[in-house]
Amino acid sequence: MTRPLRVSVVAPSGVLGGAELWLLSLLDATERLAVDAVLLADGPLREEFARRGVPCTVRPTGRSGASIAGSAAWLTRRLRADRPDVVLANGVKAASVAAPAAWLAGVRCVWAKHDHSHDGPLMTLLALLSDGCVVTGAELIPASRHRDAVLVPFPAPGRAALPRETARQELLRRGVRLGQDELLLLTVARLVGYKGVDDAVTALAQPGTSRWRLAVVGPDDPAEPGERERLTRLAASLGVADRVDFTGWLREAWQFIPAADAVAVLTKPTGSGPSQESFGAVALEAMLAGVPVIATAPGPVSERVAPPGADPAGITVEPARADQVAGALRRLEDPDIRSAMGAAGRRSADAHPGAEKSAALLVRTLAETARLTGTGLEGTAAISVVTTVKNEAGVIDQLLELLVPQLAVDGDEIIVVDGGSTDGTTQRVESWTSRDPRVRLLSAPGTGISAGRNTGIRAAGNALIACTDAGCYPAPDWLARLRAAAGEAEGASLLTGVYRVSGGGGPIAHALALVGYPVPEEARHPGPWTRLYCRYLGREFDATLPTGRSVAFTRAAWEDAGGFPEHLRTAEDVLFGRAVVAAGHRAALVTSAEVGWEQRPTLRQTAAMYFHYGEGSGWSANPLLLGRDTARAVAYTAAVAAGLRGPAARRVTAAMFLAYLSLPLTRAVRERRWTALPAVPLVAVVRDLSKAAGAAHGLLGRLRSGRARGAAPGPGGPS
Repeated sequence: MTRPLRVSVVAPSGVLGGAELWLLSLLDATERLAVDAVLLADGPLREEFARRGVPCTVRPTGRSGASIAGSAAWLTRRLRADRPDVVLANGVKAASVAAPAAWLAGVRCVWAKHDHSHDGPLMTLLALLSDGCVVTGAELIPASRHRDAVLVPFPAPGRAALPRETARQELLRRGVRLGQDELLLLTVARLVGYKGVDDAVTALAQPGTSRWRLAVVGPDDPAEPGERERLTRLAASLGVADRVDFTGWLREAWQFIPAADAVAVLTKPTGSGPSQESFGAVALEAMLAGVPVIATAPGPVSERVAPPGADPAGITVEPARADQVAGALRRLEDPDIRSAMGAAGRRSADAHPGAEKSAALLVRTLAETARLTGTGLEGTAAISVVTTVKNEAGVIDQLLELLVPQLAVDGDEIIVVDGGSTDGTTQRVESWTSRDPRVRLLSAPGTGISAGRNTGIRAAGNALIACTDAGCYPAPDWLARLRAAAGEAEGASLLTGVYRVSGGGGPIAHALALVGYPVPEEARHPGPWTRLYCRYLGREFDATLPTGRSVAFTRAAWEDAGGFPEHLRTAEDVLFGRAVVAAGHRAALVTSAEVGWEQRPTLRQTAAMYFHYGEGSGWSANPLLLGRDTARAVAYTAAVAAGLRGPAARRVTAAMFLAYLSLPLTRAVRERRWTALPAVPLVAVVRDLSKAAGAAHGLLGRLRSGRARGAAPGPGGPS
């Protein structure tokens, strides 16, 4: 198994409410996470973390902007000192502290939205600052305003609740004064006003409810420290104090639900919390136990309890209507009604996911956000590695020496597709095939890279395909990392690995590496300027824009994308990735699946390479690829024009060009490549103009081909 994913959890308080129980249940259901925690207020949650061996730090944080900003600054320093793989902010307040801190510290952040509190402009800000988002209810996806929000529902309990009589006896032991013939109404919630416990108390004083007793299970909340006393006074003033019992917080309170004859979920708008439950874990647990639910409507809980066109699992009431709660209690005195609603609840809730499935969804989201898909897994799927060659006698042996030891699963294979080598490449590959039948050679004279890959994939015996190129040097765990990423539950169909460019060969070569290519560490831990620079100026790894140096995909994704585009000589890999995503498949970045790659040794050869890359963009006519090269051409043309207007325009142009060079210059300083610094501007200009010229040439060739033939097949060519 690869190492666990390192996660720093930030929790808004130490109370044990639904959001905290959601988190704890998912942490208990997975071994793929190595967690430390920061609490913004102390409480029982710290003890729960301690029971699980989770290191925990309490940083008291108030509600004021100054307090939140101070904790964000403190957390920024903490994250910079020891960067985790990802931060999980469990709630709005936690995200208000953690999202800006993680953004500044160069750590990716996922925040969990549990309810509709603070919906509005704050959601827009958190969506901008956070890299990922999980929600516990489907209706929270649009409310989060995050384009990548993922539903991770509160899980069903992993084991059965207590039998009814056992549960009733346990409640008796905890102070519930339950008579033999009394009916029990149960609320399970923190003692805060918006949970509507006062409506349940008031309902007991209504006519026709004298058989009912209320058990209030839940802890006090520091946000409303006087709520228990208020409810106690209310019960006394209504003359029902002898029928209302408070148990405080009970560990695994869901086990006691079968003791009840009805469960009340009466959330209402009070101005101090969300106006409705977003998920209602207590309602789900009651349905699983076959206990009718009284729930306020509208909202997700009431829709689950009384879905249109289906048998109801309970009764819905308007918020803050104790008289309607009393009416529901009167109906539920009928044992046949309770039995029918309980059975409907079981039928509806039985298909709800358990903790393992919900935990897998959370871990997958955290890992993909950290750009470390598959971390903590050991994949078992067989893989077919496909590589195309033509006249690669000088490097093919080294590639196979690195790949063959990685064939660790029965059925693994390497397929080398030769496009017509004349330098002894085929003889070298044949020597490998004679020693190891897992290495196969296919002869396909005249095929280009795309056609060669498609040929190899059609001949492959596995549903999972990986590609790399001759001249690349896969890390010893490259295939294992891709295999693990493919093993993610509901995993992506396109797994984009990364490459690391050799910068050897002198100042020009170092400058070429600094200017032209993304860096794996920046994908995992991007600083603020790196984020902005890469978003608008490129030079970052993108899961939807793979390169043939390091990529894996399913056969189904390859088929749905129509294979690699054979009319292109370059840019075929990124166009393939876009086609896979356009066909409805997910893509994920796997920065742990790394290969080394030696760039072209001279500036002239590099310029020719970029010219050919640009040609591929032009021939493809893809708006994204062609748009980038067009933007480069326009920017340089505008810079020249501005430079002719006078000193002020030249200063502005120079400042803009320096900003454009800021990331490669920063890389040079970080890597102490001092001699490469003067070459960075020259290399950037040569790279950009070569690619722009190639794009123009490719687009012109496409247009000419289209006029001549009525189509645009592209240049083709050998690999």
